[in-house]
Amino acid sequence: MAGFLAQLGKGLADKWLALLVLPGLLFTATAVCAYHVGQAHPLDTRPLAAWLDRLTTTSAASHGSTVILAATVVLSASAAAGLAAGGLGTALQRLWAATGTRPPMSWLLRIRQNRWADLTDQEPALRAAARQAIADAQDPDLTGRELVRAQAAERQARRRHLAALRPVPQRPTRVAERFDATTTRAHTLYGLNLDLSWPRLWTILPDTLRADIGAARDAYTAAARLAAWGLMYAALAVLWWPAALLGAVVGGTAVVRSHAAAAVLADLIDTAVDLHVADLAGKLHVDVAGPASPETGPAIARRLTRPLDPAEIAAGQASAPTSAATDP
Repeated sequence: MAGFLAQLGKGLADKWLALLVLPGLLFTATAVCAYHVGQAHPLDTRPLAAWLDRLTTTSAASHGSTVILAATVVLSASAAAGLAAGGLGTALQRLWAATGTRPPMSWLLRIRQNRWADLTDQEPALRAAARQAIADAQDPDLTGRELVRAQAAERQARRRHLAALRPVPQRPTRVAERFDATTTRAHTLYGLNLDLSWPRLWTILPDTLRADIGAARDAYTAAARLAAWGLMYAALAVLWWPAALLGAVVGGTAVVRSHAAAAVLADLIDTAVDLHVADLAGKLHVDVAGPASPETGPAIARRLTRPLDPAEIAAGQASAPTSAATDP
């Protein structure tokens, strides 16, 4: 037991260090630099160097208690920044998966729909441009750098044309669109209310599939936390404008990762529903003949939401004394 507790404590300490302290320490150092360098000369590090010189040459800096106090303050500030990033990341996850019925997400949905309408109007021109780009990329006379540029132009033209062929957006973000597609798919194929059935379905999934879903969920959470760090770095632009560039890079990386993680997570949920919805029906003693069908989901929902039959309650109460009397 002592070894188990020691290993558990080590694991928690490593996770605390990796998720909170180290990223928070980098943010704290950036904030200190932003405060001392300022906006007037953002690339001049001499004010920061002068502050460090004054800090190290004071008599108090030589005392061990002062060093310990300073380290404690820095670690506390780093941990606080990490906790703030975690909380902001949780809020971002809710925003990414929002339905877009209320501002400001409804405004973002309207922007996406307007952009989709513009691309739809340009679809003939985009199709012609894609065909021309494909023909240019297949020119046998192109070599070297010119061929690379033609292939890049072909990929870009294909992406723009495919974007014009997508259905009208129904959610304010791509992440919300992907999660909504999973919910709609489960309802269309199996009549399944995924919000109602998922907690029960989770308990019967194989360990390997649950581990994969957990890893995908952790990756999605990490992407949201990284986006939170990007926003926090961008906020430092009030003190030091280059922090906005750092925030943009971190935030852009987080958005790309969130799209990939959400796609993997949604695909794994689709897999879990396809492979194990019939098992869920069997575990709940739902009488569904044959393989899973659009009738399976409503039968599961009735099983999970129907009120108890008074006759069943009376039968159970009547059998309780009998069973107790027969016990030795």
